[in-house]
Amino acid sequence: MAVEQKTRVKRAFTTKRKKLEQDLEHVTQEMYRKNLELVETNRTLSLLRAIDTLVLESQDPLKVLGTQITKAVVDTASFPLVALFSKTHGLPMLKIVGLSTSVELPPTLANSLGGLYIDTDNKWVTSEELSEILHVDDLTDKDLAHRLNCSPSVIAAVKEAKIIKSIYLQKLIVRKSLVAVIAVGFADKVSRLRPEDQALLERLGQAVGVAVDSKLLFEENERVAGQLKKTNSKLRALDEAKDEFISMASHQLRTPLTSVKGYVSMVMEGDAGKISKQQHDLLAQAFASSQRMVYLIADLLNVSRLQTGKFVIENRPTQLADVVETELSQLQEAAKTKKQTLTYTKPKNFPELMLDETKIRQVIMNFTDNSLYYTPTGGHIDVKLQDKGKSIEFTVTDDGIGVPKEEQHRMFTKFYRAGNARKARPDGTGLGIFMAKKVIVAQGGAVIFQSEEGKGSTFGFSFSKSKLKSAKAKASQASDALAL
Repeated sequence: MAVEQKTRVKRAFTTKRKKLEQDLEHVTQEMYRKNLELVETNRTLSLLRAIDTLVLESQDPLKVLGTQITKAVVDTASFPLVALFSKTHGLPMLKIVGLSTSVELPPTLANSLGGLYIDTDNKWVTSEELSEILHVDDLTDKDLAHRLNCSPSVIAAVKEAKIIKSIYLQKLIVRKSLVAVIAVGFADKVSRLRPEDQALLERLGQAVGVAVDSKLLFEENERVAGQLKKTNSKLRALDEAKDEFISMASHQLRTPLTSVKGYVSMVMEGDAGKISKQQHDLLAQAFASSQRMVYLIADLLNVSRLQTGKFVIENRPTQLADVVETELSQLQEAAKTKKQTLTYTKPKNFPELMLDETKIRQVIMNFTDNSLYYTPTGGHIDVKLQDKGKSIEFTVTDDGIGVPKEEQHRMFTKFYRAGNARKARPDGTGLGIFMAKKVIVAQGGAVIFQSEEGKGSTFGFSFSKSKLKSAKAKASQASDALAL
């Protein structure tokens, strides 16, 4: 009885020991498997970190970065060969931008591989397949050379070297677009990748794809920026040449035009003998036209001064009511010729202001002259100068062609003219109201502009009186304050 009991105990112990041994072996195998997975994960993470570092820190062009990436893959994953093909600006191909190997290649073969590329109309590239495996020995030199766009002699050299038996190609897709292809060479004939290599290359493809896409965008931006810089440089040179010509031509035109205007005025006043009314009217038109030329030349000179930083406001005591009256008197003949009504009621006791009289005359003339030009025969132009208490306001209102609503935001841009204005007056320059705004703003004023196509426009300006008190008025106020 005792012997049987001992036998049962011994059997139970043996069974339990075998179970423990089996459990231990299973745990050991599971730990080994987990360790392998951990090693693969660490390898992948290490490689991805290395690529991220390269992308973030590298200032090199894509070809250098591509070589750095393929070297990092070869060093980490121990593939015999890794190549990277990338999109190329303006070319229908994926050009090789990186090639690294873990084995030494013959110099001639290494040089030949550096010229490989893949056509974007390649059958596999245009298919929905994301990867494929090429077996070097199963394809003819000519067929393989066609697939990789190289000479058959290169393929013959690859086969002769007996280093690469299989080539795995994987597309790198970013933003739903093919940006690159990564090629991995294997020393053996491989029908399918190991799961760990497949996982590595899939994770790697995402990181490398984004890296290549980012570098391509950066290089494209650099290329476009370089072109823009060259274009801007040429435009600046042209602009400087144009401004220099405008300045020179304006100075040269101003002297003879002043003489023409002076002699016409003398003839109109009878200094050269009595003239008929018809002759006087014709001379008046010539005088008005020469006056317009004077203001146009002044605008051109002011534009030139703006560009060179010589545009200066020279304020002095100005009686604006008298200035407006003088300027409008020169335009009355032009208004009569077109049977237009040009009205202005000179305000009494208008305050004396500190303004650049010469430049403000140009503004008044430009606004009024534009209204005459763009108002049809028989139209009305109403000019007002008002003392608003804390401010003064000058406006020119007409019932002319108006400005289209969609073009109004560009009205005060240099050389810009609305479409209907170009048809009505093809010879205009688009400088008058541009310079008017510059003059008004430079003296602390605000532009007044309202318009409706087909119904007319209002152009003008307003100034705060506190900013434009004359030196005499300021001195008087100071004296009054001291007396108190």
